[in-house]
Amino acid sequence: MTKETDQATRSDVTSSELIGAVKQFLMESVLPSLSGRDQFNARVAANVLGIIEREQQLGPALQALDAEAAQKWLPNLSSDADIPQQLSRALAARGITPDTEFRDYLKARQLLIAGINNPRYASRAVAEARWR
Repeated sequence: MTKETDQATRSDVTSSELIGAVKQFLMESVLPSLSGRDQFNARVAANVLGIIEREQQLGPALQALDAEAAQKWLPNLSSDADIPQQLSRALAARGITPDTEFRDYLKARQLLIAGINNPRYASRAVAEARWR
């Protein structure tokens, strides 16, 4: 079966598609019919679905960035460790020198985190323009 045929005959819906459909339903059908606290809560729910959607998209890049950092600065770290936490501890213990390369990692990580949490945050665009 070719990839093209497989795509045309599949019956499964991806989690991204489901999240997008629910988010669209909330924003286009539910939100306009609500007011007050219920409207606010529906908007929050739609925003949470957006965060989940962006985390699915950007999460692999964030994990790869962290894995690369762990190899570089914490080569003996176990595979199930919380990499950012361990990097923070090593930095606090002066086991890592905060050189340009480490700062570049932190900047790249922060841009990915901001892209997941709130890509329209004004300071993110400023930081991205300066840091890239």
